[in-house]
Amino acid sequence: MGQSGAIQTRSEAAQGRLWQEAWPALPAGSEDVQELLVTIENLYNTGATCTLTHYLLPGSGMERNGTGGGTPLVHDASGSQSGTSLVTDGWTTEAANRMKAGDCFTLAGLDVLFRVTADATSSTSTDAQTLAIEPPIVAGSSPANNAALTIASATLTAVVLDYTDSTAGPDEFIGGLSVTFREAP
Repeated sequence: MGQSGAIQTRSEAAQGRLWQEAWPALPAGSEDVQELLVTIENLYNTGATCTLTHYLLPGSGMERNGTGGGTPLVHDASGSQSGTSLVTDGWTTEAANRMKAGDCFTLAGLDVLFRVTADATSSTSTDAQTLAIEPPIVAGSSPANNAALTIASATLTAVVLDYTDSTAGPDEFIGGLSVTFREAP
């Protein structure tokens, strides 16, 4: 229930990470700045999605924290994985710190950026590893068996929900530009 007493719901289309990016003072006369402003405005006005590498997410823009190793794949012959655990294989055997909490990855066939929520370390002689993840894999959208995990330079798809509309003359600076993004399903 909201403050008005009305029931609040969240559509499936509104799921995903929500964050805001802010820029320092930008030179208004710069071609790069003008291109950025036009791109943001177009994405907002059309509701179009964009593909981003988030510079603060390990495994996306930052180097991942875990060591990785091997060619990680989804391990699920039945094709029925859902929830906050993902069974994988194809890792280098007996690797410590394969994935660390906070590392991000994507799965072939799914447009979601997943984050590991607990360290995944194995000292066994098998290449299998179960990863604790978020967001959960929605029932009915299980990744295919042997779908590849992208554990470096992982991208996410997002929409612009809102942005500040700053104007300035060509010899002035734009201050306080901020954009609110939401990960698109």
